[in-house]
Amino acid sequence: MNVETIFRVLLPILIVSFAAHRGYYVKYHSKPESDTMKKREEGAVSKIAGLLGMAGFVSMVTYAINPNWLSFASLSFPEWVRWTGVGIALLGLALLQWAQVTLANSWSDTPRMMKEQTLITSGPYRTIRHPIYTAFILILGSTLFISSNWLIGLCWTGMTTLEVISRISFEESLMLEFFGEQYREYMKKSGQLLPKI
Repeated sequence: MNVETIFRVLLPILIVSFAAHRGYYVKYHSKPESDTMKKREEGAVSKIAGLLGMAGFVSMVTYAINPNWLSFASLSFPEWVRWTGVGIALLGLALLQWAQVTLANSWSDTPRMMKEQTLITSGPYRTIRHPIYTAFILILGSTLFISSNWLIGLCWTGMTTLEVISRISFEESLMLEFFGEQYREYMKKSGQLLPKI
């Protein structure tokens, strides 16, 4: 098996692992709609992100079947950069699981405030306010390096960037509304996506 074939196999495995992880938590850990006090309404940004996600999925499948069909978007990354992409994706998956376990009952698949929700500031939340979104960026951003293809990378990264910006904007205002000064103090000690220096 040559190196290109390895990356063609690894990329779908990583994306399917990510989707399966999300699916598991949505199915077994979602709270009923009746627990919702306030939530984000899906808008144009989410629809555009969804279209980019579909394009990312189609381009990834195309790449896995025959990368020559996407040769117009090929990049010349050295092999070590592509393996670094795999490492970044694995780091993202580990961070995602850590954040999910830390949130426990406070997790929701959509940005919303639930009844009896508490402000979590332990685990990765000690230094990062949105580690799940950091994980999304690491996992889906790594597709650029693993595939060595700008079309695949642009679709997944574009989708993630749009969705993360929209979600963070809503969630920060929601947390300030419900937790007030407690959240303001937390913001002083933590970064949005990376620890504060």
